[in-house]
Amino acid sequence: MSNTLEYFYTYKTNVKERWKNKSIIEILVYEFRTRSREYFMEAIECGVITVNDKLIRPNYKLQLTDYIKHTVHMHEPEVEDINIIKREDEYLVVHKPAGIPCHPTGGYIEYSITRKLFGDARVACVNRLDMPVSGVLIITFKNLSTSMKKISETEKVYVAKVKGSFPDEVDCRNKIYCEEGRRRFVDERGKECQTLFRRLEYKNGYSLIECRPITGRTHQIRIHLQSLGFPIENDVIYGDAKQSEPIFIKNCQYKWNEETDKIKMECVLKYCRGENNRSFELRNKYICLHAWKYKFNDTWYEAKWPEWTNLF
Repeated sequence: MSNTLEYFYTYKTNVKERWKNKSIIEILVYEFRTRSREYFMEAIECGVITVNDKLIRPNYKLQLTDYIKHTVHMHEPEVEDINIIKREDEYLVVHKPAGIPCHPTGGYIEYSITRKLFGDARVACVNRLDMPVSGVLIITFKNLSTSMKKISETEKVYVAKVKGSFPDEVDCRNKIYCEEGRRRFVDERGKECQTLFRRLEYKNGYSLIECRPITGRTHQIRIHLQSLGFPIENDVIYGDAKQSEPIFIKNCQYKWNEETDKIKMECVLKYCRGENNRSFELRNKYICLHAWKYKFNDTWYEAKWPEWTNLF
């Protein structure tokens, strides 16, 4: 059982073009929907949320030169040991477990592969796997720009599990459209993309499929399989699996003893989610999609198949 990490963290976000001349409360409520308007109003009043390091009012109109800071109290699981597939001169190839993000993002900081392996060092994930996906992950720590350019030359092979008898072979070229930076789906307005599918095995009502994405759109394999009528097993976004409803607000028992910023920190702790957050909710969850093989820098790297590939 992994330990729990607790710490304060301040996010810093530069104002985006679409936020210009809109009130900060309007942007916070629309863009960050896991928290309530009531929370954002109190956080602004207490200085938990600031603009340019200054207290502002909820109706403050954002400008492109502004930056927003937001302090929160984090609870995260501690990442367990990561299996290293190969250590090269400029990059590391690891077997990413399902349920762990590749790198720090909005909801995860310490709970990530790169933080576990490299701490604060400047590194980059050459390929990025969704949190519930397992398999080959390539992390470059030297000559970052050169390594990142090489990803366009890679060959990728995934394995997926779906319900039903999948066709022997499918060349899927359905365009994928992204609506307002959020929802993605097949639509003629979308970008060109291609995935080659081949059935490996069918048994007990399930198919194992080899998936070769030729292009690299976000969620491409997941969306293409959904569009073909064979959504990936356990996929709560593009499949039939149901997502649990976590409790987001929890008064944290963490003790803040400093007098400085006492009101601010009391507000932070009042709205701390504790362990009712995505890192704890999803750490043991997975979808039946695995990055099996990656050809990078003229070398093939392979990650052992997970248990769900056994159809018996």
